Amino acid sequence: MFLFKKYQMKLAYSILSAFLLFLSCTSCDGNDNVTPEIPQIDTTTTLRSVTESGGYATFYKPQTGFVGDPMPYYNEADKTFYLFYLQDWRNGGATDHPIYCTKTTSYGSFAGFFEAIPCGTSSSQEQFLGTGSFIKAANGKLYGFYTGHNGNLYPAEKVMMATSTDMTTFTKIPTATFEAPDGYDKNNFRDPCVYYDPTRSAYVLLVTSIKDGKGVLIRYTSPDLQNWSLISPLTDFDSDAQILECPDIFKMGNKWYLVFSRINRDEHRKTFYRISDSPDGPWVRCEDATGHHETFDGLYLYAGKTASDGNNRYVSGWCSTGQQVNGSNELDWAGSLITHKLVQQSNGRLYPTIPDAVDQKFSKAVDFAKIKSQGNVTGSNGDYQITAGSGRSYAMFNRNTSPVKISMQIDATQSNKFGFSFGAGGNMSEIYSVTFDLTSTNKWAMPSVFLYKESNYSTGSYVSELNFTPLLVPDNKVFNVKIIIEKSVCVLYVNDNVAFTNRIYKMDQNPWTIFTDNGYVNVANMTIKKIP
Repeated sequence: MFLFKKYQMKLAYSILSAFLLFLSCTSCDGNDNVTPEIPQIDTTTTLRSVTESGGYATFYKPQTGFVGDPMPYYNEADKTFYLFYLQDWRNGGATDHPIYCTKTTSYGSFAGFFEAIPCGTSSSQEQFLGTGSFIKAANGKLYGFYTGHNGNLYPAEKVMMATSTDMTTFTKIPTATFEAPDGYDKNNFRDPCVYYDPTRSAYVLLVTSIKDGKGVLIRYTSPDLQNWSLISPLTDFDSDAQILECPDIFKMGNKWYLVFSRINRDEHRKTFYRISDSPDGPWVRCEDATGHHETFDGLYLYAGKTASDGNNRYVSGWCSTGQQVNGSNELDWAGSLITHKLVQQSNGRLYPTIPDAVDQKFSKAVDFAKIKSQGNVTGSNGDYQITAGSGRSYAMFNRNTSPVKISMQIDATQSNKFGFSFGAGGNMSEIYSVTFDLTSTNKWAMPSVFLYKESNYSTGSYVSELNFTPLLVPDNKVFNVKIIIEKSVCVLYVNDNVAFTNRIYKMDQNPWTIFTDNGYVNVANMTIKKIP
């Protein structure tokens, strides 16, 4: 009996082996090449909750901690941008925000993660470090000016300096420390920005402060980056500002630009800019036929500062880890690094556009499919017509489980309210909609792109505005759109003149939609690409 069972097992094994061999042969062609696996598209709509961890590659964030105020510097010697920034450990430590650095040649990828300037002790002026800037002198030495902050001391803030001969190792110069002059708020004396002013043949240092309850930029001048003399402040560019954080100044073409970030604004925290023919002002908003323009993005580009390689200039800020403002009308401090390329127009206006390296790195096509729709939706393979009925109509597409670039052209000649919804899984009881509103009857009385949180409860529907930025509407109402998604960061670029950054935690790995709330839109040439 035992021998018979053994024989049966041996026979069964032989048959199974032959069957597996047959299968393996049928999966090969005459050249012994394995037949490519047919890609599978996930058509499920179950809502997934994703807990984020680790770093970001495109919208840089280190594996541990978060990116605070950037201080970009381009080093001509090695053709590299050094992204100095405040490292937010967010660990409840007695000290925080040392200045760290990562490097890039193109803003498409980043390398390196090192501490450049450490904090001091918890009882020192350098308990927390604050924003600053970097400049190289004629002798090749790099000078870093930064803020030392300790709320238990008076003054709470002072400007400090460190130097480096190799771009990585810095020596602090305690004797170079100084505080706000009399007449200014000594507890608000921070964010030094140093630049060379050819109209003076000298260096100029801007420091943000408060005088008579209004934000001002104190100015100093120096021949050698060490001995500073006070000159008249800049005060005429934002009369109702309480504080003007992270100032930056540069010349582009024949125009001077002043960049700063404001806390106290109805639109919440944003990065603003002004234009002048002189570094002394007067500083004005750009005005053209479409209105006045003063920002590069919505509230998710904060503390923006710039750097140029001589050909292209980039503005870098941070995208908060928070989705909604807190009780102080502010977002959580620090998050991921966001960078736009700035393109100058003939009237001086600066358009934010996608950095070339970011655009090009997403080069491998991803299969996608319309997995669900509501209302009148026709078309396929990247071309769709979506017509609103009595309410919203949409085409839903499968989830993306890795960073992607979604590109398309939207003809909106017959609609004035349309867009994209993310986190569109389950019963869509809560979604985040990036909405194009082409009317001038919305809250801000101008065509704009908004982020709304849309929730449905048993008592009705609720819509909360989380973010907005003005939108330029072309005469033909055709919008060329690129959306870069990495984890919970979503950056929308429109017609190479508008950028709109948002934090959407339900976006990652869940379905998404294209929708219209009235009329119809024609979507053409939609592609989804990932990094190879």
